[in-house]
Amino acid sequence: MPVATGISLTPIRLCDADALASLIAGNVRHLRTYMPKVIGLGTPDSARGYLQAALDAHASGTLFEWHIFDGNRLCGAIRLNHLELDSHKASVGYYIGAEHQGRGLATLSVGAVVQFAFERLHLNRIELRCASDNVASQRVAERLGFRWEGLLRQAELVEGAYLDHFVYGLLAADDAGSAGMRQAA
Repeated sequence: MPVATGISLTPIRLCDADALASLIAGNVRHLRTYMPKVIGLGTPDSARGYLQAALDAHASGTLFEWHIFDGNRLCGAIRLNHLELDSHKASVGYYIGAEHQGRGLATLSVGAVVQFAFERLHLNRIELRCASDNVASQRVAERLGFRWEGLLRQAELVEGAYLDHFVYGLLAADDAGSAGMRQAA
């Protein structure tokens, strides 16, 4: 799905395993802080195995994941996970390579996925969690009209230290969310 001139979200594919491994291998230091599980995808075999598992999860209806492309260059990934279709809610998570940050790719991508979730999946709630010191992700949430809902203390163990998480929520009925999605699209 196109999100801006030259920027698109493409459903994950096995044929992108080498590009994914290259992106991850080149961003280990950058991703280690907030996405430590992702850094294990820095080889083509590990990336391929991950993509196959994600495709299987998609087939079972428990995950939607896209790669973020600028032209033909893989810049990051975004996913809807923790899907609770009976409760009409999901969580959104993403990462962008360091060299691609500061261009609005995360905001554009999250906005497009949120719009997909509300319009195509008929979800009512999208949750975005980020480390309490991850200012860039906090700004993405705020730009798109997500509302800060609270702090989860010591929510994640990363490299031997517990990180607090901020929780943001966006409802289909939130006027600010609709304005933010139009702005991002």
